[in-house]
Amino acid sequence: MIKKFNPKKAAGEDGLTSEIPLRVSRSFPSFRTEVYNKCLTEGSFPRQWKKSNTVPIVKPGKEDNRDASKYRPISLLNVAGKVLDRLMIDRIMHHVHSSAGLNRNQYGAIPQRGTVDAAMAVKEIIEENLKRKNCTAVVRQDVRGAFDAAWWPRVLRNLKELKCPEEPLQSVLKLF
Repeated sequence: MIKKFNPKKAAGEDGLTSEIPLRVSRSFPSFRTEVYNKCLTEGSFPRQWKKSNTVPIVKPGKEDNRDASKYRPISLLNVAGKVLDRLMIDRIMHHVHSSAGLNRNQYGAIPQRGTVDAAMAVKEIIEENLKRKNCTAVVRQDVRGAFDAAWWPRVLRNLKELKCPEEPLQSVLKLF
């Protein structure tokens, strides 16, 4: 998993690029497994891993502008936190996909099912209702970024209620 991170990208608050954790991971694989297993089984996400450096980046085409709005802030997160995020997401998605826990009308965050598929499904429903002379109401909810602000104890409780397995990470860590 760490291999997927670009070692040339800027380091997070801890100053580490992905190259250093990758080398540590290769040298001490059981230590890495222990640390991430402990985080997942205890439902803890070390605060240090969520600290970031916020850096202002000039928006393209606004280099000569003197207005503060020409900057776009980016957060440089620690690699260890990014890895734990990815492990949790992969574990959750594996469980959800393998247990048929998704509604067939779920389109976001599903491989090979995107916004175009959702729009086509809505179009078909509307067309069918127009043929039958029925009224159609559309409600849309955008939860982009919701996971980042989620309250971890509640997320973990929901996962337990959904019977998401708590097995050690050995199978997930093969992705490193």
